[in-house]
Amino acid sequence: MKKRIPFFLISFVLAVLNGYFFNYINNAYLHFDVNNNKFQNISKNELNFIAIFVAPFIETFIFQYLPYLILSKWIKINNKAFCIIIMSIIFSSMHYYNWLYIVMTFFGGIILNNLYIYYHKHTYKYSFILTVLFHSLFNLYGFLFIM
Repeated sequence: MKKRIPFFLISFVLAVLNGYFFNYINNAYLHFDVNNNKFQNISKNELNFIAIFVAPFIETFIFQYLPYLILSKWIKINNKAFCIIIMSIIFSSMHYYNWLYIVMTFFGGIILNNLYIYYHKHTYKYSFILTVLFHSLFNLYGFLFIM
C-alpha cells in the first residue's frame, strides 16, 4: 500500500499541472469563456456539487470501468497504453466545451486512466473507488483554487 499513495500523489500533481498549463494557454492566448454555464437551470453551487460528488462516480463507471472491461476482457487487448489512449479519447470527447478543453481532458484522461489501470492491477478491489476519490479531489481542487 505504501507504493500506491505516492503514485496517487504524483498523479494528482500531474493533473493539477495539466490544468494550470491549459488554463495558462487559454488565459494568455485563446480567451475561451471557461465560466460559461451551459446548464442555465442549474445554479453554480448545484453544478459544483454535481462535479465534485456525482460526476466522478458516473464518469469513472462510463469512462474507466466499462471501457477497460470491454477492451481488456471482451476484446482481449493487453496493451495498456493503447487502452489508456482509447479510454482518454472517449473521456475527452464527452468534455466538448471547446477544443482546448477537449485537449486538456484528453491529457487529464491519460492521468486518470493510468491511475485506474494501475490500481486495477495492484489493488483490484479499490480501483474504482480510488479513481472516484482522485477525480472528486481534482474537481474540488478546481472549485476551490481555480474557479
